[in-house]
Amino acid sequence: MAISCATPPQALRRDSSSSQPKLKSSYQPQLDGLRALAILGVLIEHFGIMMPSLLRCGPLSVRFFFVLTGYFITLSLWRVQSEISGSREGGLLPLGRYYLARLLRIGPPFYLALLIGAVFGIAEVRTNFFWLATFQANNHFAFLGYWPGSIAHFWSLAVQEQFYLLWPLVVLVLPRRWFIPAMAAFILFGLGFRIFCIATAANTITRWVTLFGCIDSFAVGALIAYLNESRWLQKIPRLSPSLLLAMPLVAFAAFFLGRALMTLPETNLWLGLTESVDEIFLAWLLTASVVGIKGRYGSFLSWPPLVYLGKISYGIYVYHVFIIILVSPLLGSLGLTESHDSFVRLVILLALTIALSSLSWHYLEQPFLAWKNTLARRRPASIPESTVPAFPILVR
Repeated sequence: MAISCATPPQALRRDSSSSQPKLKSSYQPQLDGLRALAILGVLIEHFGIMMPSLLRCGPLSVRFFFVLTGYFITLSLWRVQSEISGSREGGLLPLGRYYLARLLRIGPPFYLALLIGAVFGIAEVRTNFFWLATFQANNHFAFLGYWPGSIAHFWSLAVQEQFYLLWPLVVLVLPRRWFIPAMAAFILFGLGFRIFCIATAANTITRWVTLFGCIDSFAVGALIAYLNESRWLQKIPRLSPSLLLAMPLVAFAAFFLGRALMTLPETNLWLGLTESVDEIFLAWLLTASVVGIKGRYGSFLSWPPLVYLGKISYGIYVYHVFIIILVSPLLGSLGLTESHDSFVRLVILLALTIALSSLSWHYLEQPFLAWKNTLARRRPASIPESTVPAFPILVR
């Protein structure tokens, strides 16, 4: 699930109302490093490792992957737009290739995981197979009003596919001069929806898993994509030292404020601000990575083992819950439980998860990505598939 971009041979066309930003980007291993840290946050949460409330980063991983997806999907759709405007084959074929590419990226590991769950007798996979397979798990869980434990993590993939369906209508139809106001409207809508859910005592799951409650994070990523391709982000290193110092201070203040807000009762309206505050931190994190983090921290995020973990993080997320469910009874028979030799148990589960995810990446995902890329050979500009990631998301 690497992040990479190939510089396209042509810029976006200009319309009469505003200039089209040039699409220029390159592979940034730091983003894979950040994805690795995010998936580790998910694993810490799901493997039951206790963390202080002010350092609980699992839910923050949700927002990071949404923001990152909004960023790269927007870039991808601008390339589709460029292809449509310069092609004689019309818009249906390029748009169809876009949708097929998304399915080829998410589908193989996802449906393999469903097959494993059904074959090995995970009851919740069998009873909810239709909702899972059609990427409606999030809406189904909101209707149920509770988390089906062994499959709850699949809600995020449903949100992802629903976003894939919606976003072309926004990016390809929306006049460029309205892009920033539209993203601001989405950001406010997401916040308003969450506050409305709390005020009306709606089910907590509805606020958390529906696309309405997540759309603002996608919009934040899309807004950063616009600012980057319009070359506004390139001006950041030229800001005054005081502003450059203030940006990370504000970002980390937002990080800790978000963690504090998470401790509020479910009936407190201020709780609806949690995700919005998190997005301030995540917007800075993504912006800093796109511009380029320097020094030892940048070197750490570019560390090859960390980058590789980021590449396979989609498989890690898809498979890790089933590994816990299916392997834990065997480990329990050997005396390895959550209360006895828990560290050894954790290392074994983590090693199995990484091993399976690595095999999936090399022998399942990459062949499908290669096939997807052959479908794009007629395109005037293409992005390596790993640029637009499937994302692992935490169940709250």
